[in-house]
This record gives sequence, structure tokens and C-alpha cells, in this order.
Amino acid sequence: MTAGTDVPARPGRPRSAEADAAIRQATIDLLAEEGYANLTMSGVAATAGVSTATLYRRWRSKVDLVVDVLSVKSEERPLPDTGTLRGDCRAWLRQLVDGMRETTSGPLMAGLVGEIGRNPELADALRTTLIGPRRAAFVELLERAERRGELRAGVDHELVIDMLSAPIYHRVLFTGAPISRGLADKVVDMVLEGVAATK
Repeated sequence: MTAGTDVPARPGRPRSAEADAAIRQATIDLLAEEGYANLTMSGVAATAGVSTATLYRRWRSKVDLVVDVLSVKSEERPLPDTGTLRGDCRAWLRQLVDGMRETTSGPLMAGLVGEIGRNPELADALRTTLIGPRRAAFVELLERAERRGELRAGVDHELVIDMLSAPIYHRVLFTGAPISRGLADKVVDMVLEGVAATK
């Protein structure tokens, strides 16, 4: 074979959608049950019914696995676009409450928050791959509202996001007080009272 001749790539074994789904679900379940610190690649593999070699063909490390799984989970819940600022904020915060009450999101989040403070690699990966893009999308939501004349000009968008989400996370992670869709609506009404454009 002469130099410069293209060598056809050898086809690898195709990824199994079923295996991917089983791995992702196992990762979510184990994160919620055992926390990030106790999560192992071998434990995920055993729970998902695959080999550790299968895991490492897809993800180089535990950090890569967890961040990818959480990113896919986040993409399943796109930010709303109802046409109004109040509608968007209510739909988003209700979605957050529903996730915390009806899925493993609460325990999963509690475990990750504790680990982020101890694990700079995980913290950086989550902020870069998951948290940052999610917040950027919400900033776009607020910019749309500002263009529609619903939000006061010059309002700090990042602070609005913090004010909307903080009461929910504070109850879930610290006080243990109940959360509900009614609470979500009250939070939205109180925040928008301070930042909405006056008619």
C-alpha cells in the first residue's frame, strides 16, 4: 500500500441504545441512593447489567459519566416558551418542584451539592457542561421578556434566576419545608413584583 492511500476505518461495535438507557438509569438511581462519593463504575455496570469495559468505552471516568447522564436528563426538560414572562417562570418553577417531589432529583441534588464543595473536578465539569448552559438558556428567556417590555431594563438576569430558584433549593436542601406548585407560583409573583416592568 503506497503512502497517502486512505485506509478504510474498521467498523466498531455499534452502541446499544438499550445499554445506554440502562447505564443512565443505573447512574441516576445509584446517585440518589448512595451519593456521588460512593458511586463506582463497577457498581453502575453491575446495576445496568453491562461490563465495566462497556462503560469505559463510552465514558473515560466517573465524572464524565455523571455529567453526561445529568446533561441528557436536563435536555429532557427544556425551558418553557409560553409567550409571557410570568407563564415561563411559573412553568419552569413548577417543573422544578415536580421533579423534586416526584423523582429522585431531590436526593440526587443533595448528594451532588455536598460533593461539589469537595471535588473541584466535578464542580468545574458540572458548571461548564450543565449549569452554565442551563443558566444561559434562562438568560435568553429573560432577554425575550425584556424585548417584549415585560422586564425592567437593566435588571440583573443572573440575580433573577437566583431569586426564583433559591427558595425551592433552600427548602429541599436545608429546612425540609414542603414545596408545591402553589409555592412556586407565590415565588414567581413575589420576584416579578420587584423586577417586572411597570405598565
